[in-house]
Amino acid sequence: MGRHTARRRHSDTPPSHWTHLLAGVPWITLVLVLTLLGAGWELVRPRTYTALATITATDERAADRASVRLTDPSLEGEVEAAVELDPELADDIRLEVRHRQSDPVVRVVAHAPDPRLAALAADTAAALEVQDGEGELEFTAAAEIPTQPTDRQDLRWLLLAGPALVAALWVEGAHRAWLRDRSGRLDAVAEAP
Repeated sequence: MGRHTARRRHSDTPPSHWTHLLAGVPWITLVLVLTLLGAGWELVRPRTYTALATITATDERAADRASVRLTDPSLEGEVEAAVELDPELADDIRLEVRHRQSDPVVRVVAHAPDPRLAALAADTAAALEVQDGEGELEFTAAAEIPTQPTDRQDLRWLLLAGPALVAALWVEGAHRAWLRDRSGRLDAVAEAP
C-alpha cells in the first residue's frame, strides 16, 4: 500500500520548470484556432477601394492653394453631405491629395469601402474645389470606378501556419516523450525496495 501511495504521489507531482509548463500548452490546438481566426478575419474584413480624380490649375500657385484646401479635414464632411451619404456610412470616406511642387496637376484620391462611392467621392471633392477655385482650376479627369480593392486578400500569411503546426507537433511530441520518460523513472523509483 505504501508503494502505491508513493507511486501516485510522485506521478501526480506537476513539472516545476517553466519550459515544461510552457511545453504542456496545447500548441496544436492553439495554432489551429489562431489560423482559423486569422483566415476568417481576412475573408470577412471590409475592403477599401481607391479612386483618383484630377484637377489642373492655371499656375503653380493656384495648384498649391488647391492642394492645401483639399487637405482641410472638413472636406470629407462636405463631400458626404454633397453625395447625401447614408448616416450609417458616415466617416467611411477618406480623402488625400497628391501634388508635386511646381506641378499644376492636383490629384484627389478617395478611399471608401465601395468602388462606386470611392469614385463619386473623388469626383465630388474635385468638383467642390473647382467650384471654389474662382476660375483658376479645371476638372480634367474624372475618377474611374475601381475594379479591385487596394487592400486585396493576402492569404500568403497562411504559409506560416504550416511550419507553426509542424513546430507545435514537435513540441507536443517532445513533451509527451518527456512525460512518458519521467513517469517511467518515477515508477521505477517507487517500485525500488
